[in-house]
Amino acid sequence: MVVNYNKSKNVMKIFSEPTDWKDLQNKVCLLLQQAGFSAETEKKVATPRGEVELDVYAIDPNSIDKISYVVECKNWINPINQSVIHSFMTVMNETGCNIGYIVSINGFQSGAVKYVDFTNIKLFTFEKLQEHYYKTWMRNYFSPKVEEIIERLVNYTEPCNTKRQKTLNEVSDECQEAFYKLFQRYNNLAVLLSMVTGGINYMMKVNPMKDYTEFSHWDQVFSECANLGLDLHGIPLNDTLPLLKDFVDSITAEFDALFGKDIFEYV
Repeated sequence: MVVNYNKSKNVMKIFSEPTDWKDLQNKVCLLLQQAGFSAETEKKVATPRGEVELDVYAIDPNSIDKISYVVECKNWINPINQSVIHSFMTVMNETGCNIGYIVSINGFQSGAVKYVDFTNIKLFTFEKLQEHYYKTWMRNYFSPKVEEIIERLVNYTEPCNTKRQKTLNEVSDECQEAFYKLFQRYNNLAVLLSMVTGGINYMMKVNPMKDYTEFSHWDQVFSECANLGLDLHGIPLNDTLPLLKDFVDSITAEFDALFGKDIFEYV
């Protein structure tokens, strides 16, 4: 019997599907790093049976006891069986890791699932692992990255900005008119992206029981980006970041060109 581990909540994928075992290993490691772990691939550790190489080794630096994780990645055609769990249990015991993950592209047989019921081993498909760390990844990585990307755009388009207003007062009427055309074109995008980051960064601290990571405004962000020439539909979240950065940088460059400089640059 094969257990279906692929049914997920209505959340967006963080990464694209791995192309092979190496890609799976690297993406698992990157996910943990971006979620706040200290993680590395192909970690060599000593055991009573000699040196072994772990697919992914991670430590939670925020835990009091520096909880350690060992992750085994399987890009097998068939679901993982119970014998794999037995071998993995031995590795865990000999390396002294606190928690073990097995990440399988094609799921697990029912015997494997039953075996880990009373252990500190957890079984994930790559999709389910992303879901498991979704909120943590959003708070620790995605939201701060978006906030960094939009900082200058927000400065140019927020309702009140002393530096911007002072500069506007010093330029010609034609320049002011051109600025307000840009402002009207891009203000909605800046507002929507600010609402996304604000919801994740701040509202989850105020009301941690409510999930702000599923992006009530994200469809609107996608639509607004598409209206402006950037189509992000169907692209995994991690892959949207460089696209969004290039897009927003090009927008802020329009504002810079209008004034002949970055008016917010410290000199």
